[in-house]
This record gives sequence, C-alpha cells and structure tokens, in this order.
Amino acid sequence: MYPSLTIGGSFMKISIINASAFSFFGALFFLTPAQASKLADDVIGNLYTMRSVYQAEYAPAAWKKSYAGYDLDTEFAKAVAAVQAKPDLTLKDSREILKQFIYAMKDYHTSISFVSTESASLPFTIRGTGDHEFIVYIDRSKLPEATFPFHVGDELVSVDGKSAAQAVSDVQAEIPANVPETDRAIAELYFTTRPASRGYNVPKGPVTLGIKSAGSDVVSNYQMIWDYVPERIQVRTDLSGQKSLADDVGVADASIKQKSSLFHPQMSVNIGGSAANSFDLGARKTFTPDLGSVKVWQSADSDNFNAYIYKTEDRRLIGYVRIPQYEADDLAKAAAEFSRDIALFESTTDAMVIDQANNPGGSVFYLYALASMLSAQPLDTPLHRMAITQADVQEALKTITDLSAVKNDDDAKKANGSDNNDGYPVSYEFAQFTLNYARFIVSEWNAGRKLTNPYWIAGVDRINPGASHYTKPILLLTNHLDFSGGDFFPAIMQDNKRVTIMGTRTAGAGGYVNSITVPNNIGVNAFRCTESIAERVSQNPIENLGVKPDVDYEITAADLTGGFADYVKAINAQVNKLTGGK
Repeated sequence: MYPSLTIGGSFMKISIINASAFSFFGALFFLTPAQASKLADDVIGNLYTMRSVYQAEYAPAAWKKSYAGYDLDTEFAKAVAAVQAKPDLTLKDSREILKQFIYAMKDYHTSISFVSTESASLPFTIRGTGDHEFIVYIDRSKLPEATFPFHVGDELVSVDGKSAAQAVSDVQAEIPANVPETDRAIAELYFTTRPASRGYNVPKGPVTLGIKSAGSDVVSNYQMIWDYVPERIQVRTDLSGQKSLADDVGVADASIKQKSSLFHPQMSVNIGGSAANSFDLGARKTFTPDLGSVKVWQSADSDNFNAYIYKTEDRRLIGYVRIPQYEADDLAKAAAEFSRDIALFESTTDAMVIDQANNPGGSVFYLYALASMLSAQPLDTPLHRMAITQADVQEALKTITDLSAVKNDDDAKKANGSDNNDGYPVSYEFAQFTLNYARFIVSEWNAGRKLTNPYWIAGVDRINPGASHYTKPILLLTNHLDFSGGDFFPAIMQDNKRVTIMGTRTAGAGGYVNSITVPNNIGVNAFRCTESIAERVSQNPIENLGVKPDVDYEITAADLTGGFADYVKAINAQVNKLTGGK
C-alpha cells in the first residue's frame, strides 16, 4: 500500500512489467449505462490480470492464509461480484473495488496507484498518541505566525465539528486494515496530504479547525481552505468503442515483459511523502532532537547522513547517525561517506546511536553495505522463500553463462560493470555466491517448486565486515513507520545480537517486491506484488510481525508537546547503560 529498493548492475537490476503506452481515465464522472457496462468489463478484465500475477508470484500466500485467513480466489470472487452488483458503476467505484482486492492481503508491499492529478493538502503535519492529535510541523511560508497564531505542540481538537481523533480514523478507514499502530501512523501522514492517486477521497473547500494551545484549556476555532488541485485528466466519453493497446498490436507486441525480480529485488514500500519535514518518511533529519548540547563534530548539511558526535554529562563521546532510507542519489558515494563517518566514530566514540525511525526501505545491497560497517564479525542474513517463474529461470540461465567465466575480482567487476553493487563491494567471491544462487533457482524449478526452499538473496548468506567497521555498543531507534528495508536492517542487527533496539515494533513488510504496469482503460497506474517471504533466525517471518524492540518506548503526549525531552532522556539513559555509566 505504501515505499522501493532498487538494485543495479548486471548482478541485480530492477524489474517491472512495462507498457510502452497507456490508455486511462481520470475524473470520476457519471457514465451512461453503456459506458458503465464497458467499464465493468474493463475492471473485471484487470482483476483477471491481477489474479494471474498473484497466482504466479505472490510468495506470502500460505502465510497470509494462516495469519489472516486470506484466500486469493475468494477475494477475486468478491471483487467480481462487487463490480457486477453495480449497474451504474463509476470510476470511483472501480478504484474502491480494486483497493479492497489488493489490500485484503494485509501487506504493506502490495499496493495500487492510479493515474490522477487530484489532490489536496493543508500546510501542517499532525501526530498523535491515544485520542489526542498534536501539530508537529507548520509550513510557515504558508501559515505565518501573524495569521496562524498556533505552534508545534498545540493540540488539534476538532475538524469541522468532529473530533480530530475521529477525523484521522475516517482517513484510516479508507484503506483496509493491517497492523493497527502502523495504519494509524499512515493515516496521520495522509491526513493533511490527500492524493487521489493513492486511492484517497480528496477534500476541498473551507475547513474549520479547533485548536488548543499548549498549557491552555481554551479551544480556538480557525478556518482555512484545502489547497486543492483538480482532476485534469477528463473521463473518456465513448468507452464502448475504445480499443486497448493489446487490441491494436497484440499482447505479445505491447512491450509487456516481466523480468525477474529474483535478480533485481526491491525492498521498500510505496507510501509516498516528500521528506519536506522531520516527520515525513525518509527525511534526512528526523524528529529526534539533538541528543547532547555539546557537539565535537557535525557532518556537513550537503552530506547524505545527518551525523554528529556529542558529549554526555559524564564526558563520554557518543556518535549519532540518521539512516533516513536505504536509497540515495549515488549509492556508492553514500556508502563511502558512511564508511568515513564510521571510521571517525570507531576512533573517537564510546557508543553510537543509529536513528532509523520513519524509514521506508530501499536497496538490499546498499543496506548490506551499511550493515557491513557495523560489526567486526560476519552478519547472518535472512533466508527467503521466493516465487519463481519461467522468466526467473531464463535470467538464471543467462546469469550462469555470464558468471561461469569469472576467474578473479577484475572479471567480476567487468561482468557487473562496476566495482560495487549499490555500494556493496563486487568481488570474485560475490560473483560465486550469485552463480550458486542462479544454479539454485534452476534446480528448484526443475524440482517442480513454484515457491523455493529458503535461500539467501544472491546467495549472500553472510555480510562480511567492511574495511571500516564499528566494534562498540550500538543503540538502534525504530518505530511503526519502518518498512521493508526498514524492517530488515533491525532484524539482521538484532538476530546477530549486534544492537540494542529501542522504540516500537516495525511495520512488518517482509520480502522483496515487484511493481507491475499493464495497458488498461481504467486509470490504474501500477500495482505491486510481494515475491518473497523472509524468515528470521527464529524461523518466524518478518511479514506482518515486524521487529520488536529490546527496549519499548512509545512517543508520548509530553514528547509531542515538550520537544521530545523525555525521549532524549530515555535514549541517553540507554546509552549510559550500554557504556557502563552510572
């Protein structure tokens, strides 16, 4: 439902089903009976396509059956029946039916997006605890204090006469339920940023907010207006005669090719977010305030990582680094920068805090590259059961041909086209692991398996220590908005007993994902499919269960209204324990 991990080079590249052209709708206008009938046919046709993809490639199906009673054929029948039950079917109805079909899987990786320009926003952000919602960010370029005399930490009490908690719950209800705490946090993310492309109802016009200033019992009403962007993609008026791309050129010639995501895994969710403020997903600077008043070093604002070294009250030096996501414009450069910071931390600090809150995931091998710098010992990686198809076997056979001739490091780098794979070093050994992985895929297919036995991505069962690596205690901060790679990083570090995790459990997006686009007439931009299901050392899946912290800490109302002073105090208390302080 919600962010993407990409792998590059000849060992790993992103794969999707591509279409060279699209036919689609946008505006949700009423249709004539004939148009509604044609629309119903198109929706059902797309449902058949989606079911075919999920039958072939949805790896967590058995787990979802036991965990949530999910059954693909049952949900497909429900969706078709919902279409047939509406003789006056609209595009809005269609989107709702497709949303329900996709999100019934209770999987943060699987999502659907629509072709739409309609959206609405308000220039502030809220976060809550219990039944209370607080303002945590204000865009002062749009809401100057002179006209909006409220501040971060003030409570949003009501929205158009409805309690703020209920208003957030209404947004939450627009997407079928998964993990309650994460669902709530996602609804708060989208409360003031509502895109139709994500399947949300888009408000417009004036809105009256009831706001209570911190320390006051008086609720002040304030009216503002939604920043509304209308739908610019108008509905097609003649659906009955419309031919799809496949009708014109044939499906085989429509550039619809499914490449193997086995060799091109993505490990991220697709929630969106601009990272414009410290509460957005993937923001370089998160909501965690400075952990110490005295800094002896600070990374440059232009660096990928917000990192610094601070001094505690007992004069210990502690490193802090924010990992916003496992993605960057230049992954090799970002990994080199992280290595530089880690070398400095190793030589000067007594412990390190890694802030991974609100992390949407990213590249598997970039994640592995960063993890390699945090231990002096090899780190075991999760096993995956992977859905495989003929396309995967075809690519595995090509990989076997390409890598069988690799005899040394130089050959491996030449085959990859670079000396690194998203920042992870390419070597002869890495090529051999990938070669064994390709042979494993072929053998699993030949054994008649649709879902493989457990195996490691690219055959990398252990992450070897990097040239720079940290050997001292690490405190890792997590929360409900850590997805996919944001689940896997703490899982790897916890299973290898390398960190102490503090915060709340992660979301539980536990595999790699593929994004799929096909020509259609109903405005579907893309849908996603989870193509592996990973298991931890305990043999429990990461999917739905997430990673539980060693030290529980839930953000409180006092944090949201008081600058997170209690959160900082709790973090430093744990750092003190890790360093043997008093």
